Amino acid sequence: MGCPGLPESRFVDLDGPVHYVEWQGPGERTFVLVHGLGGASLNWSLVGPGLSRLGRVLAVDLAGFGRTPRAGRSSRLSANRVLLSRFIDEVAGRPVVIAGNSMGGGIAMLQAVYAPASVDGLVLTGSVFPWAPGGIPSPVVIAGFAMYRVPFVGEFMMRQRFHRLPAEQVVRMGFRIATADHTRVPEEFLQAHVDLLLERERDRDVGPALLEAARSLLRLGEHRGFTRSLVAAVECSTLVVHGRSDRLVPAAFALAAAEEHPDWMLWILPRVGHLPMIEAPERWLTAVEAWAERPH
Repeated sequence: MGCPGLPESRFVDLDGPVHYVEWQGPGERTFVLVHGLGGASLNWSLVGPGLSRLGRVLAVDLAGFGRTPRAGRSSRLSANRVLLSRFIDEVAGRPVVIAGNSMGGGIAMLQAVYAPASVDGLVLTGSVFPWAPGGIPSPVVIAGFAMYRVPFVGEFMMRQRFHRLPAEQVVRMGFRIATADHTRVPEEFLQAHVDLLLERERDRDVGPALLEAARSLLRLGEHRGFTRSLVAAVECSTLVVHGRSDRLVPAAFALAAAEEHPDWMLWILPRVGHLPMIEAPERWLTAVEAWAERPH
């Protein structure tokens, strides 16, 4: 795949193929890594090898993302939460630590609340959180999600993204928005994302899957009482790693969520955006190692 540290692809049948990769590690702990909206297991390739010092590491592609086709399944958050739960049962085979980025953090919290016996801990990385005073997403981000919401306009945007614009332009534009400093993204890593996007363009279901997931995420965000109660209901040991310069989910949202959970460990990374495990992989690993050493 052209990206260092990425193991061989594997698939499991969960009412359709589900793609994942695995880094082998000590058997006493298993991590399951869950990407965000528009992401893939590839997003974790800069931290997977280092994380495997702490345990077995599985990075999964949710339905409609990466190399997991939608294949008649739903890409809504609720459906991908169920898929994640089955993946934990059938592949991990034990309670796991879920590391979720962005939308993946929301799915991780849903899993911790609805299936707590399956979750030993959470590593919420640039995770979605309820809106809170003191922060507002970038106007570009707000405008983009507003267009996702509009019938026909959202579909037009998806066609442009996957079938009109050059893959390299789409990937570079995405990293410019999602990172505080896009020059930190290694070229080989970026090229691997371009290659994956070119591969995914053959699947006409990719755009509709992303749009379905985006609209599901927006609906969840509209129910602020529910999202606050969801965060409040998380009882397992939790680490929050968030970029101070996150344009998509302001750090103020993470700080507010952590204030409600004084037992959570919080790492705010200066000059880092929405993808700490890509922009600052060594600092991300340092945070996880410090958290893992705490009594849980």
